[in-house]
Amino acid sequence: MPAITFGSQSYQHESLPLSSQRAINNYLEPGPPAAKTPAAVVPAFGIQSYYELGTGFVRGLLFVNQTLYAVVGSTLFSLKLGVLNTLGTVPGNQRVTMESDGTHVVMSVNGPTYIYNGASVTQITSADFPGYIWMTYLDGYFIGGPGDGKFYINHTAFDPTGWNALDFATTESGPDDIVGAIVDHREVFLGGRQKFEVWYNSGSADFPLTRTASGYMEIGLASRFAITKADNSVFFAASDGTLRRVNGYTPARISTTAIEQAIAKFTSKDCIALSWVENGHTMVGFSYADNTFVYDASTQLWHERQTYGMKNWTVGFVVRGEGITIVGDANSNRIGILSADVFGEWDEPLVSSIVSPTTPNVQHASLQLEYESGVGTIDGQGVDPKVMLQYSEDGGRTWSNEIRQPLGQRGDFKRKAIFNRLGTPRLGNRVYKASISDPVRRTLIQALLNGP
Repeated sequence: MPAITFGSQSYQHESLPLSSQRAINNYLEPGPPAAKTPAAVVPAFGIQSYYELGTGFVRGLLFVNQTLYAVVGSTLFSLKLGVLNTLGTVPGNQRVTMESDGTHVVMSVNGPTYIYNGASVTQITSADFPGYIWMTYLDGYFIGGPGDGKFYINHTAFDPTGWNALDFATTESGPDDIVGAIVDHREVFLGGRQKFEVWYNSGSADFPLTRTASGYMEIGLASRFAITKADNSVFFAASDGTLRRVNGYTPARISTTAIEQAIAKFTSKDCIALSWVENGHTMVGFSYADNTFVYDASTQLWHERQTYGMKNWTVGFVVRGEGITIVGDANSNRIGILSADVFGEWDEPLVSSIVSPTTPNVQHASLQLEYESGVGTIDGQGVDPKVMLQYSEDGGRTWSNEIRQPLGQRGDFKRKAIFNRLGTPRLGNRVYKASISDPVRRTLIQALLNGP
């Protein structure tokens, strides 16, 4: 029986008969030597409920000095060693950029910027402060700017209350508005609309930041929050509609043609870039209003994330602290924990699906999906978990009705999901889609197609 490579990646080309492969809420994991199959399709981490804070939605998260800081609605909260405190007010309803020097937490809200000093929250009202549309942090300096070609710093390191209108620099390679920035390996990557410049702390008395001689990239940043760092590198959504990883100072393209075709059709090109680790897989997510693409730096393959009932993954923030990965929901007041042992998101279903490449144009007597079996829950949904199968004769444009087969109740370790009498593909473009919504582990070990 030939094997079908379900879940190898998401590569849904705009010409679907060429490729309609998708992997949503699961991804490929290479097997060890002498494993049953070279690779398995494993489930994405679910989200365990942690806290619901205030009212509104999560606008910002930061973890520093064993403390989680969260802006939810218009309130700043802190959570340390299980103790929750309300710290003050951060007005507005926009995403908040949060940075800390260990003593102060500075929060920029598309211009207006606020400081928590350990006792209260106050707005920076100095006439010399330009208002930060974007912000990052290096060596005691809160670096940011109003969205033009200038970037500013606080007058004295580790004191964000003092500002001087002359404490600024301008991108040197040519006029270009700075869209956003990030610090990596103690270098400041300034992303403009058309190019990147890289600066470092030289300790100069007049202005401590100096441009790195070779720190220049001839490509811009797509949007303010479309940049993150992971796997000892910087990743960003570029102004040309590609997704890239910085190797040295070279912005290497990592997106596929299919992903770029999808991005080109999105109404909004605004993107939020996030990074985290799942069981050794370094993930970099690029979340748009219409989809969330995730690059697995460990395998260099792409998959997608979707929150139930949504087009994209509604996680807007990911931070690491106290040995857990904490996430914030950009659409609600929920804080959660990414977990390999949870198969839902905040008590809602986590639906995973995989679409195969085009299958052989012969009679399909049966399709055997060998999932990890015997994983049913003790009670509730998932006691008798099932996999749902559909097929398409036109490369994924239209789909058949669902056929369901059980994955095995708890302890039924010999169960295999076998779908019989699937007939012969009519147009030579048959693909299969397998989906699971029950809250159980859904590792696909192999898929075998049986001919006549």
